[in-house]
Amino acid sequence: LGLALKGFDHPAAGYSLLWDLKGAAGLRTLLPHATAAGRQELAEHALTRFDTRVGPVLSDLRAQVIHNDLNFHNVVVDAANPARVSGILDFGDMVRSPLVCDVAVAAAYHVRADEHPLADAAEYVAAYHALCPLQDVELEVLGDLISTRLAMSVLISGWRAADHPENREYILRNEPAAYAGLKALGRLPPEAAADILRRACGDP
Repeated sequence: LGLALKGFDHPAAGYSLLWDLKGAAGLRTLLPHATAAGRQELAEHALTRFDTRVGPVLSDLRAQVIHNDLNFHNVVVDAANPARVSGILDFGDMVRSPLVCDVAVAAAYHVRADEHPLADAAEYVAAYHALCPLQDVELEVLGDLISTRLAMSVLISGWRAADHPENREYILRNEPAAYAGLKALGRLPPEAAADILRRACGDP
């Protein structure tokens, strides 16, 4: 999909979107909505990683129109051959943003809540890299962007649930998994995360 969208543009592609990772620095105002134990501290740590590691190189990252919401509900596989993607749904969060943000969004859904949080995500990243090679600077910050996406899920879900208590159960349906992944990744130094993803892609 990233290759197919390369070169595509639209006058509305640069709009401001809450779920756009490149604007994650602005999410600090939502930190008070991470009220459950440990959420706020972990989310703040992820946003600090974004500020210190992603922010300085943001303008160096390849940017284009991206899907920006490649979760398990939006990717359709062939029933006869589940290894083959047969369709992609829900283009409502499309935005012009760094290409690696699309990778980070999808990888965030593969983070495990154990001592090897990036084991499955690294497999996905390696498969992406084999078809659409990621640049060194993208691999360096990909782990930070994955953490940022998980923090984003925790913060935006908490804010929306407080604003719409009647729909709280639906809004928070993905929050426990996002928090568990954020907690597991929080134990991994940023340099170690970058190392794991680089090695998965065959880079030294």
